[in-house]
Amino acid sequence: MKILHPQTNKQQDTKDAIITVVGLTRVYPVRPPVAGLKDVSFDIARGSFVAIMGRSGSGKSTLLHQLSLIDTPTGGTIHLGGVDITKLSDSDKSDFRLKHLGYVFQEYALIVELTALENVYLPAMMLGTEPKKYTKRAKELLTLVGLGERLDHYPSELSGGEQQRVAIARALINDPEILFADEPTANLDTVSSQTVLELFSKLNKELNQTIVMVTHEPDDKRYVDRTIVLSDGVMQ
Repeated sequence: MKILHPQTNKQQDTKDAIITVVGLTRVYPVRPPVAGLKDVSFDIARGSFVAIMGRSGSGKSTLLHQLSLIDTPTGGTIHLGGVDITKLSDSDKSDFRLKHLGYVFQEYALIVELTALENVYLPAMMLGTEPKKYTKRAKELLTLVGLGERLDHYPSELSGGEQQRVAIARALINDPEILFADEPTANLDTVSSQTVLELFSKLNKELNQTIVMVTHEPDDKRYVDRTIVLSDGVMQ
């Protein structure tokens, strides 16, 4: 299984799409059934920074969860780098997530018993990378996000903004083709939010990192190349 690597062209072009979604539907089996997504289709070009936007309950996080293999769609297809992820087995999905995708969540999701450095290199350790390599890479990434002097600090010793930057470094440790971020600034103050968004922009522009971010903040549009807007599970 091989996912294609990002290219430099950021124009929306189906031939250069790292994400292709066709007829995506997610229906929750409650009574009566609730459609979280309804026949959603789009492409995302490699090297793009895309925001998924919409009001609360519009389907933003539902869409991100389908794209990032956290949830399974009811219908439609999702190709990531040419791989139809809707056809992968559960074990292949786990392997795909670890090797090709990075995740940044609203609540940081750091392990409180581990230092910043240990939190960052944990996914690389799980992948079987050599300790010298993942330790060196984790230090480089923490320096990249401005925390080179906080390697041995625990989450309780870091601010919310610093914890989120540790989470971003962790998401990058296995060199993901796509970085997914679900409301990454929702728990942060204005200054920390700006720092995180500027860091995403830097990663996108300087490293050509593909980023797909859910946000409810209209001002975040200025950081991204493109927005995908949802309303009641339908793409606008």
